[in-house]
Parts: sequence; C-alpha cells; structure tokens
Amino acid sequence: MTEIPFLFSYDDQLKRFLLEDVGSGDVTTRSVFSREARSQKVSATILAESDGVFCGGSFGARILSFSDPGSRFDAISDGQTYTAGDRLVVMEGTLESLLLCERVILNLLKHLSGISSLTSCYVEKARLLRNSSRPLRITGTRKTLPGLRDFQRYAIRAGGGDDHRMRLDDGILIKDNHIAASGSLSEVIGRVRRHAPHPLRIEMEADTPEQALEACRLKVDIVLLDNMSPDLMERLIPELRLIHPDVLLEVSGGITLEQIPVLSCLDVDILSVGALTHSAPDASMRLDLLP
Repeated sequence: MTEIPFLFSYDDQLKRFLLEDVGSGDVTTRSVFSREARSQKVSATILAESDGVFCGGSFGARILSFSDPGSRFDAISDGQTYTAGDRLVVMEGTLESLLLCERVILNLLKHLSGISSLTSCYVEKARLLRNSSRPLRITGTRKTLPGLRDFQRYAIRAGGGDDHRMRLDDGILIKDNHIAASGSLSEVIGRVRRHAPHPLRIEMEADTPEQALEACRLKVDIVLLDNMSPDLMERLIPELRLIHPDVLLEVSGGITLEQIPVLSCLDVDILSVGALTHSAPDASMRLDLLP
C-alpha cells in the first residue's frame, strides 16, 4: 500500500471539497426525511464497473468522518488492482451523512483511481517491454489541477509511478524560456551553479540535438529530450552517453501508451508523462445504499 504522508494535513482541502458541494446543507434530504430518519445508521457500498487500480480510500474515510465522526469506512488498499464487480468500499454512517458525502467521495475515488489505473498501464507496459537491466521510470509532471496536485501525484505513486518535481521550489529545470531570456546556455548553467541550493540537481530541457549535446558538455545532471522523434533520439543518445556517461536522460512530450514499445528500447532513464494527470479517464464505479 502506498503511504500517505501527513494525511491529516489534507483535512482543510478535503473539507473545502465537501463544503463546495454541500453549501449550507442538503435541502433535499432534509425535506424528504424526518430528523429521526436522517439520524438512523445505514450502509452503502462502492462497486467497480470496470477493471482498475484503486486509490483514495483514506481520503474518502476522512470526508465521511467530517459529517459523522462515528462512521465506518472500509476500503481495499490504495494501489490494489480490482476487476469489474468487485466491492471496493463498505461504509456505514447516518443516512444524512451518507447522502451528504456520497458524491464528493465517489468523484474523488473515481478520479484518483483513474489516474492510478492509467499509470499502472504505463508502468507495466514499460516493464514488460524494457530490453535493458536498468529500470525505466514513469513519472508525472506539473500538469495538474490547482488544489488537486498532491492528490493526483499520490495517485500516480499508487499506480506504480514516480514523482517528478512537485513544485518549482524542489527542482531546477532550465527550459527554453529561461535560455531565451538570459542568453547562452553556458551563462545560464554558470548562474545556476553559483546560486542554486546545494542539494538540488540541475536538469536541462533540450528541444534540439545541439542543446542536448551542449548540456552534456556542461555536465548537467539530467537532460530532458523534449518532443524529439524516436529515430532522432536513437542516433543522439550514444553521443550524449559518450560525452557524459553519468547523465540521466529523460524523455517528454505527448507520450502515449502506443509509444511505450519504441521508447522502452531507448537507452533512457525516465519517461515523464503529462497524460497521467491531464488525460486519465475517471474509473467507472457506482455507490449503492444497502436496504
């Protein structure tokens, strides 16, 4: 199971998710049911309608607990695979609390499980097709939705993927606009080495073979080959390894599942895939109240 560090630090965000949907209260439930009926304990299940990799159970449990501290929420482990028809969650709480929280819980679990499921597809395909003893890491990117980044990146890890830099403050990535605004690449690298915090590695995004070769001559730690064709990279990579044997090579730029067989054959270390967060379809699930 993937660990959630400092789970309770996400309470404020989870409460905002619930408040966004609830507003001042569930007027439908309060209109249909008496106070006594609303306070009765009931159970509900979340069932899978397709195969996938689960994620978000601990978050769902916290959301339900905000409305009913005495509630129960039992889910399969995050990162666990499931098949259509499997029971993913059994929850118990007051009728009002379940009706109040069901949509927020289900939406979040479907979204996060969709990311985990897609990530798992990339990871497994790369693992099976890799023709090198060195593993090929699948990472996410910063193409996440505001307010959901920590949750989406957690879902990537639950699916077997790895983290790229989470925010601008935890990694140095020199991109084309930095070079365009500052001058030559050598000047940029020199400034970074003088001013960057000591523990951070220097990564350089290269749009052309010339940029990648120069970055290796300047001994950056990581070269990101951006939007280059597999044929071009196949010719270029041996040159980069010859110049800088210790460099980490990363590939990015619209990577799809269909490209994994070709990219897995390249002598690279990392594939960064924005699609894991910006294009993952929601997992198919349904929530049913039990009689």
